[in-house]
Order: sequence, then C-alpha cells, then structure tokens
Amino acid sequence: MKAPSTSANLGSGFDVVAVAHDAYFAEAYASVGSGCGVHVKFKGFDPGSDNTVTRAFVRLFDILGICRGVEVEVVNNIPVARGLGSSGASAVAALAAFLREAGMKVDPRIVVEAAGHGEAAAAGSPHFDNVAGAALGGAVVITSLNPLDFVKFSPRLTFVVGVPDVPPTPNKTKLMREVLPKSVDFKTYVKQISRVAALVAGFARSDPALVARGMADEVVEPARAPHVPGYSRVRKYVMEAGALAVAISGAGPAVVALVNEKEADAVRSAVLRAYAEEGIKAEAKVAQIAEGALET
Repeated sequence: MKAPSTSANLGSGFDVVAVAHDAYFAEAYASVGSGCGVHVKFKGFDPGSDNTVTRAFVRLFDILGICRGVEVEVVNNIPVARGLGSSGASAVAALAAFLREAGMKVDPRIVVEAAGHGEAAAAGSPHFDNVAGAALGGAVVITSLNPLDFVKFSPRLTFVVGVPDVPPTPNKTKLMREVLPKSVDFKTYVKQISRVAALVAGFARSDPALVARGMADEVVEPARAPHVPGYSRVRKYVMEAGALAVAISGAGPAVVALVNEKEADAVRSAVLRAYAEEGIKAEAKVAQIAEGALET
C-alpha cells in the first residue's frame, strides 16, 4: 500500500487542515502470521525501534482489542524531516497494508487515531492532520479531537512543492512549536477565523482563489518563517511568478505554493531560482491532490 505526502496547516489552518498531494509517496508491505507482535523494517531510512509505525500498531491493536504477528517493510520515498508528513504517511501505509493482508475493514477514524498517536514518536505528541490526509487523501479538516472526527473534501488544486536540501534541525517540531505566540489579540483571532473559513469554503467549492485567501496567516507563519531557510526569498519570487498563495509546509522547511496550472512551471522555476540564490540545493515538484492509502 502507498500513502501520499501531505502539507499541513496551509497557513491559517494550524493543526486542523492538511492536503494530500502526489509529490511523493511512502509504501509499505505487510505479512500476517501467528503470534503477537510487530517487526518493522525500514528501507532507506531507519528511525530506530521507537518509531511512528510501531507505536501506531500498538495503538491499533489496543483499540481493536487484538494482537497479531506482523512483519512490515516500509519504503519511505518522502523526504524526511521536511514538513511533508513522511512519518505519518509511513504509519498509514503500514496500517493499510496490514488491514488488507488481514482481510479486515475498520472505520477510517480508527486508522487515523492509531497513526496520529504514532506521531508522538516523531513529534513528541499525537497529532492527526497529516495522517488524516495520508489516509483519506484530498483535503481534510479536523473538526473534533475528543472524539476524533474530520471532514474530507476533494478539491481540484495544483501546488508547487519546494524542498530545500538543508541539514535536519534537531527536535524541529518541538522547536517550531516553542516559537509560537502564547496568545493573540481579539482582532487577529477574528481575522484568523475568517481565513480558516475561507480555506474550508474553498475546499468545498474547489475554488483556488478562496483557498488562497485562507492561506494568509499572521499568527504561526511570522513566528516560524525566520527558522525556515530561504523562505523569505522563495515567498517573494513565487508570488512574483504568479502563485496564488504560499505557505510553510507543516513545520517546514519545505514550502507549498498554490498555483493555477498555467503558472505552475514558472512558479517551480522561481522556487529553484530563489533557493539557488540562497546557496541551497533544492527540489521542486508540481503536484496535484492525491488519493489516500484507504482510498486505493
């Protein structure tokens, strides 16, 4: 099974919005045998024994009240520690592969909950936006945490995803949460609500202009931008090239620009030029909304 890369937040939708796109994928293969326990092998990148996949299986078995003997191989082709949901996609792909091999069908909420708790291994605490996107595809909005619930939309959107080749920041997610403001004034709060509403309305209507309006953010992004290599120049260049909006992908350092298809190549070139002028090697891909692991 495979699960797509994801970009969480999209500006104003911090911790509640994510889109799945076909820039990259994680794949997983599972075999189910006798006994009880999970053995996970990673190809290309080994996060160690305490990882999102193993934790996700522990949570899944706890929720379902079962235990199986499972061998899993994960091939993660999503750049690691770049804000593209690599850990979440790996867990989702692995759970989906197990469920298919075991002949089990479960509520998607169970998969998202299990994989979201697995994220604590990478991020320090559970979170569900990336894994919901990887599981369901499209654009997802978390509507409740207790109980966990979400809504999926299937908008037609085009993005340019820029991925700088920079050394991973130690404890990146923890750092990027620590820099966030502890409070915002009421006027900013109202603005942010209107932007999140624009995001959701844009998803529902498949309206890139509305989504772009919702990607504006003056709470999280200003606090994080100084910690994202090259972001200021990338943002300037892609907007000049015709992008509708741009945001940090998750906790970064990858960036995601919303574009009309006719401007996609120009925006991709602008991303690469901006990073080159910053002395940073980078990759940039034109990406479309993708299906999730549970939809394939």
